[in-house]
Amino acid sequence: MIKRINIIAVVCIALISGHKLSAQEVDSLLTLENAISIALTNNYDLKIADNTLKQVENQNTIGNANLLPSLSVNGGAEYSMQDSKAEFAAAGSDEGDGGSGGDSNVGVITQEIDGAESTNYNGNVRLDYTIFSGFGNVYTYKKLQSSDAKQQLVFKQQMEATMIEVVQNYYEVCRAQQNLDLAKESMKISKERYQKVLDQKAYGQANQLDVLNAEVDMNSDSTSVLLAEQNMLTTIKSLNVSLGVSVSESYLVNDQVDFRNDLNEENVVSMAMLHNNSIQAQMKQENISELDFKITRSQKYPTLSAYSYYGYSRQDSEAGQLIYSQNNGLTGGVSLKFNVFNGRQQNIKEKNAKLAIMSEQERTNQLKAQIERDAANAYTDYAYKKRIVVLQESSLEQARLNFEQTKEMFQLGRVTSIEFRTAQQNLLDVANNYNEARYNAKVAEYSLLRITGELIAEK
Repeated sequence: MIKRINIIAVVCIALISGHKLSAQEVDSLLTLENAISIALTNNYDLKIADNTLKQVENQNTIGNANLLPSLSVNGGAEYSMQDSKAEFAAAGSDEGDGGSGGDSNVGVITQEIDGAESTNYNGNVRLDYTIFSGFGNVYTYKKLQSSDAKQQLVFKQQMEATMIEVVQNYYEVCRAQQNLDLAKESMKISKERYQKVLDQKAYGQANQLDVLNAEVDMNSDSTSVLLAEQNMLTTIKSLNVSLGVSVSESYLVNDQVDFRNDLNEENVVSMAMLHNNSIQAQMKQENISELDFKITRSQKYPTLSAYSYYGYSRQDSEAGQLIYSQNNGLTGGVSLKFNVFNGRQQNIKEKNAKLAIMSEQERTNQLKAQIERDAANAYTDYAYKKRIVVLQESSLEQARLNFEQTKEMFQLGRVTSIEFRTAQQNLLDVANNYNEARYNAKVAEYSLLRITGELIAEK
């Protein structure tokens, strides 16, 4: 089992508004690193995978490979009560007249017992050990070790899947939280605009249509806030399931992100080919198929076994010729078994085992090609998503500048309320797009680290 892991840490940057979180604010939020740590302890799929790993570990013993002797104890007792009648022949002689020799004849002795009791006791301790079986037991033990190592890699893969699930759900919460903040800010602006239009109408600088338009936009923004709150609650529940905590848990998340600058396509591909856990697991499976072939081949060699046992038996009977019997003592011996011919079944098994090795080798080659492709594509996806973040960040600055200028001109009465609303909505849309681009790029970065085997590492 993987005893300790090193989890990729999350580094924080500024919010889109430019506000920096204080140390106290950061401590009060759920960070991605803490979320992953919670999930690695509580996630349901991971617990199931851990139980499977423990089962395989329990199988990995020399006794399970038949490398240890077997010791068994047997015993029994029997009691019977039966009516018994038996006749036995008995030789005898009768004397003739005048003392001369007589004729010999055979007599019959009858034995009849009602309710004759008999008891029988037996017990033994037996030791068996396989001295030689073509090294099949040795290869079996190596197979158990390889299966254990493979299952650890499978467990790692489940850890990676759990972490990616948490990352995706965590950044969905971040996006929902940011969208909610933006919706609230937009509603605040709309309320200020509505109040401004009411004041203008009072001084004759606006008409009733301007008031109605401002009120409609304010109500629309209120609806957007409600929808954003609903989405926030939904995404938190999804994250809670991934964390393995109560669905009703509620919290805020640290929605700041930063990106690594040390990733390039060549290193990503080479790291994936060396450390990807799917490739490592498949190579273990290839090794297991080779051991299966050796185990199959060992069956054509003779099997030499030794045994020894100490036995005790006793019999008591009220009827019959044998009234009492007792035996005890030590017995030992060796046995040799050699399969001379079994209809070429051994030959067929060996051929099929070789074909299984060839199939696993092809699967390994296929998986390596797929991982090489996926690693290159993952890096391309990550690189382009980072470029989109840069473009969206530039657009956000332009939209923010446009909104500020439009706001000033609106207050001076140089632009209409419709133009002001357009600038406001444009800023909101661009800000949402920027948040989506950032979180999509961050998820792509974690997916990239998963392919390269860097998402988790043993200490």
